[in-house]
Amino acid sequence: MPKIRELTPAERSQIFNRRLKGETLRKIASDFNVSAECVRKVVNRLETNDTAENLPRSGRPRKTTVRQDRMILREVHKNRNVSSKQLKAELNLPIKETQIRMRTKEAGYHGRVSRKRPLISKRNAQRRLAFAKQFINKPIDFWKNVIFTDESKFELRSNKRRQLVWRKVGESFKPSLITPTVKHGGGAVLVWGCFSAAGVGNLQFIEGILTGEKYVHILQQNLTVSAEKMNIQDSFILQMDNDPKHVCKVAKKYYNENNIQLLPWPAQSPDLNPIEHMWDHLNRNVPEHCRNNKQLFQRALLKAWSEIDQNTINILIESMPKRLQEVINNRGYQTSY
Repeated sequence: MPKIRELTPAERSQIFNRRLKGETLRKIASDFNVSAECVRKVVNRLETNDTAENLPRSGRPRKTTVRQDRMILREVHKNRNVSSKQLKAELNLPIKETQIRMRTKEAGYHGRVSRKRPLISKRNAQRRLAFAKQFINKPIDFWKNVIFTDESKFELRSNKRRQLVWRKVGESFKPSLITPTVKHGGGAVLVWGCFSAAGVGNLQFIEGILTGEKYVHILQQNLTVSAEKMNIQDSFILQMDNDPKHVCKVAKKYYNENNIQLLPWPAQSPDLNPIEHMWDHLNRNVPEHCRNNKQLFQRALLKAWSEIDQNTINILIESMPKRLQEVINNRGYQTSY
């Protein structure tokens, strides 16, 4: 009878005790659904080793020494971008690259694609850290009064949008199964938008180059109206990044003359602004067939913007303490947002 499973230590002990009582190998083998030879080996092993547990197995001999393991891990710790091929050459190791990857994996290092994030200078990291520490203990009601703003560009037809299809071998270039691309992406639409915990504000399309004067004109047309729509016109705090157009003289004059309270925003901090996720949500909710021309695309953007649900907004607002905590944990540098 072939062995169908490995006996547990308890079962081995039972077999051994029953054999000591004089039961036959065949009877014990039948009760445990194993072969008589298996019972004999279990008995012999317990008589020899005095234990029912598995003994350490030798396994395949290790190809690296303790010293070589330390050398590999020391280099990986110093340079996380070094490849196994480079390690083999630099350390002159007489082993395969797979062995190097095994050593790094044992130590908890796994090869992964590096995530792309904006570069943050040391100075700005310190400012981000100071900002996070200043506002980390603010209650969620504080963030409910903040109007988050930003500009964003939406491509009509972007070559970066990936389309998955079902196809068979030899159908790679079948016309109905390819994603058409155009050389310049088909144009783009630039928008300014804002939102708060109470909902989305206006979405304003921007024609031509955005200047400081044009930016102030956008605020004059949309900020107060949006605040009234959100019912926070008397208590809102304006958030905007440090783009030169946002902090130029004409913009500062507008803030002062209208007594607008500003949220001091650290540079290089798009990960702290939840409107960045709002833009992504908006882009994903515009149907592909609405990207054929600019006018149709603009109407689709306005429709998708007005249909953003309250649950999505609540999740983004409530993420602010978590974003700040992650900045603190990372000492001011990049977060997962």
